[in-house]
Amino acid sequence: MLMSPPDVDRSSREPSQNRRRKVTSSGEAIYTSSFLIASLSNFFFFSSVNAFSLLPLYIKALGGTVSQIGGIMGTYSLTAILAQPLAGALADRFGRKRFLLLGSALGVLAAIGFAFSSRLDFRFFLLRLIQGVGYSAFYISNLTIVADMVPESRRGEAVGLFGISGLITIALSPALGERLVQVSGFPAFFLAAAAVAAAALLVSLAYDGPRGSDKASVEPSLSSLIPSARIMPPIVLSFVFGVASGTVFVFLPTHAMQVGLSRIGAFYIAYSTAAIGIRLTCGRLSDRWGRLHVILPALLLMASGSLGLVWLATPVGLLVVGALTGMAHGLLFPALSAYVIDLSGSEERGQALGAFSTAILLGSGLASFVFGVVAEHLGYPPIFLAASGIAIAAFVGFQRLGQR
Repeated sequence: MLMSPPDVDRSSREPSQNRRRKVTSSGEAIYTSSFLIASLSNFFFFSSVNAFSLLPLYIKALGGTVSQIGGIMGTYSLTAILAQPLAGALADRFGRKRFLLLGSALGVLAAIGFAFSSRLDFRFFLLRLIQGVGYSAFYISNLTIVADMVPESRRGEAVGLFGISGLITIALSPALGERLVQVSGFPAFFLAAAAVAAAALLVSLAYDGPRGSDKASVEPSLSSLIPSARIMPPIVLSFVFGVASGTVFVFLPTHAMQVGLSRIGAFYIAYSTAAIGIRLTCGRLSDRWGRLHVILPALLLMASGSLGLVWLATPVGLLVVGALTGMAHGLLFPALSAYVIDLSGSEERGQALGAFSTAILLGSGLASFVFGVVAEHLGYPPIFLAASGIAIAAFVGFQRLGQR
């Protein structure tokens, strides 16, 4: 049974003098050399990962169906769902840097594999599986590194600023990738994705965290892979976030093509611009107001973006949807991340963040598989309506819990 938001949202319950103390401690440093290395490595890694937003177009060009697109794209999410809790526990035990390097190397391997895959067969599922493992190892380790190094009073702000390094690539990778595909074809595009993943590997070699902070003293066990009850509220909200955002990102390319929009780069530019802008201007809101006071309104923004896709028919509509969903992401992800970190101890931080990210990917993966089948039989509008409805239901449910 979920705890009510007032019981778990610690920042909203603290005495006013404690909140004032946290706000006035903003002089604590965020921009250390380790933070900058983590951010640069994140930029290169997600330049490769987000380039694969165009993979559905390659699958379709090879004769794939909508359900095959959903299945192949969903394999990545499903793999990460299974791998991330274990990656978090192992990174806690054996050190973050090793998993940064492993994740980057697997990203290189998978991208090269796609460059030499010209037939739609089992290799697409296998390569997406490798990408899912690589993403899990890299991302959980890097996010945990950032959570360890930043001051508690600026946690939401710091996670948001760190995430900008990945958000930039949401705009750059598909936009540049579209151009590269047009000029040189998909094999060159995949080799370029491999090159930037290799850059992440090289930058990660420079990370040298403080001794004792890179490993936890608790050995991983099967029970440690199960989220504790105290972090379940943000886990549930993260799942909803995954459903809504996953539906947009997986099915937008082919939906836009169906309604006559041949280029979708503008969506990713609007998305990342809005997400970055909201983090730069509103990054400290969850630190000051409490996590749920930011998370719940952001769910409504996400719902409105999904709903907008039902009537998407113009380039302007694409920009509006991109801006709405980008603002939602810019608010939701840092607040949800900080919410999970608030409720977990330092010795289990990797495990908790693994559960958090798993919940997002579980929502995205289920959306890929289930909504892919639905869209093939009923079209795209019903799945966008469903994703919007789920986000609104979460908003109403948590609002009611808070009133009890």
